[in-house]
Amino acid sequence: MAFFAILSVRTHSGNTREIFRSDALGYYGYLRAIFITKDLGHEAFRVEYVNETPAGTLNKYFAGEAVMLLPFFLPAHGHAVATGTMGDGYTPPYAHAVMVAALFYALLGLLALRAVLLRLHLPDRLVAALVLVLGFGTQLAQYAAIQPGWSHVYSFFLVCVFLLLTLRLAERPRARALLAWGGVLGLIVLVRPVNGLVLLAIPVLLGGQAWAFVLQLLRRPGHLALAVLAATAVVAIQPLVWYAQIGSFVAYGYQGEGFLWGKPAIFQVLFGVRRGLFLWTPALIPAALAVVVLWKRDRVRALTAAVYWAAITYVFSAWWIWYYGSGFGQRVYVEHYPVLIIPLALVLRDLRGRRATAVWAFLAAATALHLAQFWQYNHDYLDRECMDRGKYAYSFLRFGKDHQGRLGGRYVVPPFHPNGLDTLAHIRWEAEAAKPYWRGRRILFDPAYSGWHVVVCDTADEFGPSFEMPAKDLPVGRALYLGLGFERYVFHRGDTRDVLVVASTEDGQGRIKQYEAFPMEPLPPTADSTWGHIEYRVMLHPLGPADRVKFFFWNRGRTGRFLADDLDMTVMAARPY
Repeated sequence: MAFFAILSVRTHSGNTREIFRSDALGYYGYLRAIFITKDLGHEAFRVEYVNETPAGTLNKYFAGEAVMLLPFFLPAHGHAVATGTMGDGYTPPYAHAVMVAALFYALLGLLALRAVLLRLHLPDRLVAALVLVLGFGTQLAQYAAIQPGWSHVYSFFLVCVFLLLTLRLAERPRARALLAWGGVLGLIVLVRPVNGLVLLAIPVLLGGQAWAFVLQLLRRPGHLALAVLAATAVVAIQPLVWYAQIGSFVAYGYQGEGFLWGKPAIFQVLFGVRRGLFLWTPALIPAALAVVVLWKRDRVRALTAAVYWAAITYVFSAWWIWYYGSGFGQRVYVEHYPVLIIPLALVLRDLRGRRATAVWAFLAAATALHLAQFWQYNHDYLDRECMDRGKYAYSFLRFGKDHQGRLGGRYVVPPFHPNGLDTLAHIRWEAEAAKPYWRGRRILFDPAYSGWHVVVCDTADEFGPSFEMPAKDLPVGRALYLGLGFERYVFHRGDTRDVLVVASTEDGQGRIKQYEAFPMEPLPPTADSTWGHIEYRVMLHPLGPADRVKFFFWNRGRTGRFLADDLDMTVMAARPY
């Protein structure tokens, strides 16, 4: 835990506001809206997490993490009020509370996991080694120390405690333990509903005793009712929060998002370069193979572990954005690590000789690789959003300054569109004459990629070519998908290092509603005075009645220089559903 704490302090000592971004804004948003801005249900729209409805605004996320943060938030809030440092709720006292909470839950989670593995009659040295692998060879450190506002470390703690309580109940069923067991299960669901799949972990944990455990619960319907009541009472917090926001006990905050059950991206989730579980967390490869090895000695655990792997992977890969936005590795597996390592722990307990040595050597190498990539990710050597094969090869185990901050571009999946996409516009600008929606300074250039003219952006221009669609040509309430392909010419390889691409939406008064900026070059140019093809794919959230779209190149500091030709823009919109 000292490692986690040092990472947390070193990462956030100079910029605590960085804790409150993306998903973390939404989980923490409940506390801010209730105690600081006092506008729950009337919050200003925020593209990250606040959705507008006819009855009020709705936080898209579930409230479980906010409940777990509350014991840490309240002292910080009291201190901030007393010292006049409350501000907007993102000031250091509140950030420190989130940092401490994540470290606290990570520590208790690891202690609970240690207790679980010891109760499975595993040697203390083996347990200690596996805990070290989890701490140094997986994404647990990322979400305990670097991104403490995300939900994963909180769910990790809850799953560990759930497993420990399950073992205790199997040994000695008691009413108090059942109440706690049900309450923890309810909180698991309240933090992240799909994690209710942890119920499938019971036979993985108990093996052949699982059926006896179930019968034991059924023979005590009164005690079982207590567990159900406890779980229901905790989960009921969410309908109450929904009612406080929009006056209804039933709501769906993930507007415009959902599952594509018939198109799970299983291969990409497990093996893909972008977020593949086994590529970015190779320490889990032995954990998956252990399920097969376990078949010879414990078929119940092997079969149910395979079911567990299959169930969570199917659900995760069926989510429309299967890589879950920016992040380091497949973060949605973090809370399931305690279950996934049980077969590995049981196999390693009985493994001897060269096979054991080979497994531990692989785990050591996987942990070392993970630590290297962990450092690269947090020092801007990897693309947080859109890794691909070319970027992975370019950055693999590269730590020199010339490789830092060199990956860019943007290539995201289309918005959730169960009924398909409509093409609103397909405008190709070859720079030979004016084109609708396109703007830019044209010059004669030999050799142009096609024709005689190109669009120029050099030190005289703050902005390069731009594309703008007015409100009259855009649908209301439908997510957009923009695809741009073009030819880019650089005079020198470093000419475009500081050029950004910006996709934004603005309302009728010119106020920015959504703003996405990313480096122009997916990979650095490989040669001077050369043409290269570049493509981007960008998603924009549904628009309001007077909103317009902009897509442009921003020459920050007017230090960049490039030419563009054959700019081919396609604008699509998700069909209503």
